[in-house]
Amino acid sequence: MNTRLFYSALLAAALSAGIAQGDDQKTSDQKSLGEKTSDTLKKTGKTIMDDTKKVGTTLKDAVTPNSDARKVDVTLTERHIEMPRELPAGKTGFVVKNDGKESQGFRIEGNGLDKEFMIAVSPNESKTLDVDLKPGTYKVFIPMPGKNSEPKGHEVSLRVK
Repeated sequence: MNTRLFYSALLAAALSAGIAQGDDQKTSDQKSLGEKTSDTLKKTGKTIMDDTKKVGTTLKDAVTPNSDARKVDVTLTERHIEMPRELPAGKTGFVVKNDGKESQGFRIEGNGLDKEFMIAVSPNESKTLDVDLKPGTYKVFIPMPGKNSEPKGHEVSLRVK
C-alpha cells in the first residue's frame, strides 16, 4: 500500500477523532466549523479507502490470473503489439510479455471497457490483465507515460464476436 496514502488516512482519522472529542468545549460557530471539517475529513477518508480498494483489485488482477478466463498471449516490443486480431466474447486473460528494452504499458478500450496495468510491464516480465470482453471492436495500445489516452506505439484493433 502507498505509504503516503496510509499516513493520509491515519491523519484524517486522528483529526476526525480530535475534533469530535473537543466539540463540548466550543462555541456554536466553532462547533459548526468543527462538524464541517469532520465531515470533510470523513469524506476524504472514504475516498482514500475506496481508491485503495481499486488499487488492490488492480494489483491482484496483475499478479493473479482469473482461473476460468481464456488465456491470450500478447508480446510487446518497442512500437509493436503481437496478438490475435479476433477473439470470441467472454472472460479473457491477456498474458502480456514485454520483449522490449523499456517498461511498457498495455491498455484496452471499447464497448464501455477501459482497463490497463497500473504499473507498466518491465522488460522480460509478464503480467496478466483479466477482462470480460463483449462483442464489438476494441482498441489495444501501449499508452504514453502520463498520457493514458494517447497511444505510444502500434495500435491494434481487436474484433470480438
